[in-house]
Parts: sequence; C-alpha cells; structure tokens
Amino acid sequence: MRQSSRAAGRAAALRAPARRPAVPGTPLRAALALALLIGFYVLALLVVAVLALLDVFLARGPGITVTTVEGWLGSLAVAWCVVRVVVLSLRRDDGEDEISGVPATPREQPELWRRVGELAERVGTRPPTEIRVIPGAGAMVQEEARWLGLVTGERRLFLGVALLIGLPEDELDAVLVHELGHYARDDTRLGALVWALHRRLLGTVRMLRQRAAREQAQEQAASAARAARRRAAGKPPRPKREPTRGPDHYLAVVFSAYAGLCLRLTEAVSRRQEYAADDLAARIAGRDAMVAALRRVPALEAVDDLYLRDYALMGREACLLPPEGQFHGGLWHLLADDHRRTGLESWVRTPSPEDLHEERSPYDSHPPTADRIAALSALPGDGRGTASVRRPALALLSAPDRLFAALEHRVLGEEMLSWRRVPWAELPARVRHESWTREAAPLLEAMARTSGPGVLAAPAVAQLGHLMDLLDHGLLYDIADRLPRSERAALSSGRAAREFARTAFRSALRRLALLTALETGLCRWELCWSGPAVRTAAPEWFTEALEEALDHAVAEPAGTAPLRALLLPGGGGHPAGGTVPPAVARPWPPPHVPY
Repeated sequence: MRQSSRAAGRAAALRAPARRPAVPGTPLRAALALALLIGFYVLALLVVAVLALLDVFLARGPGITVTTVEGWLGSLAVAWCVVRVVVLSLRRDDGEDEISGVPATPREQPELWRRVGELAERVGTRPPTEIRVIPGAGAMVQEEARWLGLVTGERRLFLGVALLIGLPEDELDAVLVHELGHYARDDTRLGALVWALHRRLLGTVRMLRQRAAREQAQEQAASAARAARRRAAGKPPRPKREPTRGPDHYLAVVFSAYAGLCLRLTEAVSRRQEYAADDLAARIAGRDAMVAALRRVPALEAVDDLYLRDYALMGREACLLPPEGQFHGGLWHLLADDHRRTGLESWVRTPSPEDLHEERSPYDSHPPTADRIAALSALPGDGRGTASVRRPALALLSAPDRLFAALEHRVLGEEMLSWRRVPWAELPARVRHESWTREAAPLLEAMARTSGPGVLAAPAVAQLGHLMDLLDHGLLYDIADRLPRSERAALSSGRAAREFARTAFRSALRRLALLTALETGLCRWELCWSGPAVRTAAPEWFTEALEEALDHAVAEPAGTAPLRALLLPGGGGHPAGGTVPPAVARPWPPPHVPY
C-alpha cells in the first residue's frame, strides 16, 4: 500500500504542468554533462593536435633554422602545459567536497525523521539516508549516485541550523518538499557528474591564472633587478617593454571560454530545476508557505550573520564563548525578542523591492528570489493561507541543546573550543573587563617600574588609588615616559614631547578608570537582544563627570580629588541610579512558543 501511494504521489508530481520551460529529462541531462566533461579533454587534445600541425608545417620549410627550433621548443612547452593541466585536473583533494555538520540520527531526532519521511511519501520519492545539521540558513541535498547516475546511492539532506531555529513548521515543510523534489525529479543523480565538471573546469582555470600571474610577477621582478643593476653601474635605463605572455596565459583564455560555456548550459538547467521544485513545494506544502519561506530565508541569513558577528563572537578578542550549545543555538534568543520578531515578520509580509533585488547572471545556479516569488504568486490560490498560530520548527527537535553543542564541536576549531564559557548575562562585562585589563596593562607596568611590582596583583580600585597617590606626588611624567610611544612622539622634544606623554597617559588612565567603574558596579555593560549587542547602564551624569575628572587628573598640578570622589570607595560615586534593567538570556532549551 505504501509503495503504491508513493508511486502515485511521484506520478502526480511529475505529471503536473510546468509554467517555466520544461526541465530536460535525466538521459538528456546526463548526455549534456558527460559531453561537456569529455569536451574538456577533447579541447586539450585539440590544442595538442594544433601544435603538432604547426610543427609539421615548420618541418616542411627550406631547412632547420633558428626560427624552426624556437617554434618546436615553444610548441613543446605549450604541450607540456596542456598535459600538466589534464593530469592535475584528475587529482582530487581529500575532504574538498565534505560539508561540515553533525548527523541528526533517527534515534536522537525521531520527530524530525518522521516529518521528513511523511513529506517524502507525499512527494513520491525515497527519503534521505542521512540528515545533517549544518551552520547557516541554507538547505541542500546530495546523492552518491554511480555509473553516471544510472545507479542510485545514499542520499543526504543538509539543514541549516538557522532554518530549524527561525522557520515555522509549515515553512520548513515547504523547504523540505522543495529539496525532496530534487530527489523526485532525479536532479541529484547527476550532481556528482556536474560537480566533477565544474571542479575540473574552475580548478584548471584558477591554476592557469595563478601560474600566469606568478610568471609575470617573476619577469617583472627580474626586469626591476636588471634596471637596478644598470642604475648602480651608471648606465641609462633600457626602454620599458610590455611583459611577455607565457603559454599558461593563453591556455587560461581558452579554458576560461570553455568554462563559461559549460556553466551557462548547466546552470540554465539548474535554474529550471529550482522553478520545478518550487512548484512541487507549492502544491504539497502550500503556495503561501513556500512564498513566505522564500522571503524569510534571506532575512534569516542576514540575522544569523548579525548574531554570529555581534553576539556569538562578542568575546573573540578575550577568548570567551557563550554557554555550550549557544554558539549557534543562541540565535533563538535574538529571534525571541519582540522587537526583532516584529521586524522580521513585517519584512516577510511586505519586503521592499530593494530587499529582494538580486543581480541576474547566467552563471547563477538559482533564479533571483523575486522571480521565484513572482512565479509562485501567479499560481491560483489553494485556500490554505497561513495559520494564525504556528509551531516553530524547533519543536521538531529533541534536546536541541545537545544537537547544537555537537554542531559546535564539529565546526569550531580546537583553539576556539578551548576558550572559556561565560553565561550570556555576564559575557559583555567579562569582555569589557578583559579588554580594559589588557589596554591598562602598559600603565600598570609603568607604575610597577616606578613604585614596585606589588600594584600588578591588586584589584582595579587599589591600582587606581595608588596611581592617584603617585600623581599627588608629581610623578605623572615619570610614569608617562615609561608608556609605549608612537614614532612621532618618540621624535618630539620639549613641550611637544610633554603633550604627547600627557595625552597617552590620559588615554591609559581612562581605561583603568572604566575598569574600576565596572568592578565597583558604578557602571554595567549589559547584553541587549533588541538593539546594539552591548549597552551601557550608568548614571546620566557619569560620562561627563568622568571626562572632567580625567582632565583634572592630568592637569599641572594634578588634581586627583574629582576622580577619587567619582570612583574610589567613600568618594561619593554610587551604583547606577536610573539605569535600565539588565537584559538576560531566556531559559534554555526554549519553550515551544507559537508564532
């Protein structure tokens, strides 16, 4: 019964009329890809044959001359380059095609596998043998078919972690049906053949261009060296001449033209396949769900980039990471913020034309998103619309924290995995503390050389108090002279040198003052999910008062009283009154909050 329903679903999917130019059948696509791949080697053989004909033409001359020998040597050099190109194109780099991710096994993620299996049956195709979760907001399928796609193989489905976190279930269904549609139409059975063609062509062109550029750079360096020797000998420079083009340059031109032709042909077929998979997803998962997914995925890509840059990697300079499983999984905190979610939903409902604008290229494997949405919108309504309450796709995952932690261990390097883990609520303060401690280190070392090493192990409050005592004794320039100086400051003297030293000292003193304010609780640096990643929680008067106190401290004579009153115990400074409440991370694993 299951086999018959699957066959019926596959037949219905493949019988449905296409609104775009029809996708060529599997035999025709296999013939095209194979012909283009064979053409790569035929082109190389053709180049060698042309060289051989030229050699024969030279041999028929009146006799062996210098020109004849030079022609033979040149053709031999070009032929050797062609042979080298063919041999190197057959080499396969280990792990080049491996996509980094973590398998989501049926035992660990039964609900996800059940959903994929149900959708595969509705599409009428065999489900994947492996589901792998990868970083980012992309999805793709692979099939290890053999014998030019005649023999099917293991299938893999790759799902971006941002899709699982940021998509509602119905939109994830649309994405899954789209990818399974590539299986149903046998798009993936020729993937290895097409990828081999692309890899050989692009790798060959890249190698030839690199060698041509290297040869040209070596020739220019040799020419410059000869010119330098002539100048040293008092001889006039020789007239400049254009650099010669080696055989690699001309071979790169030939193979680049052939690569462009191949990409145009194969990617045109790929774009038709995308339209066909969109149509299938619209019929099975719903037109509106597929349109919403096409609009949401680019937004999720942008949000994921923002999250990784400003949140997950916030502590990169201090070698700090968020809690385990949160390097990727913490994206949920950002998307759960009301302000972020409202903006994202508004963008999905009514994106501006500029947001969907993509430049069209004959070398793109996917059509522009705006074109895909327009094609789907032209379909008649199916009456399904969008439900008012929708579960997040994250509800399909069992123990997402363990899955995301495994993903971290798979994609992050050993060095990053050795960084210290810090709770979200403490991460901004820890990052600032590490940063200002590092930036204040030269000032503390200068103090230690002036008054002894004991100050290095003291807390920031004690260090600042000790520095104020030194300033009261008139040692500002003794300390400032021991700070690192710029090249311009090192060459100055007199009053200019004192101004440079005082400016450098004030900058270092400001870092120590901020570090003291952080340690005493006068200021807080907090996490914010709805705006800039870090916000400062401090009294309104603090920033202006700090700058004035620093000016007094570096004046002549030094006036340390304002800075003591602002930051040192008993000086009148107090924890931040009138500040905003801290933004803390929500519980993890997240509850299944409806959309």
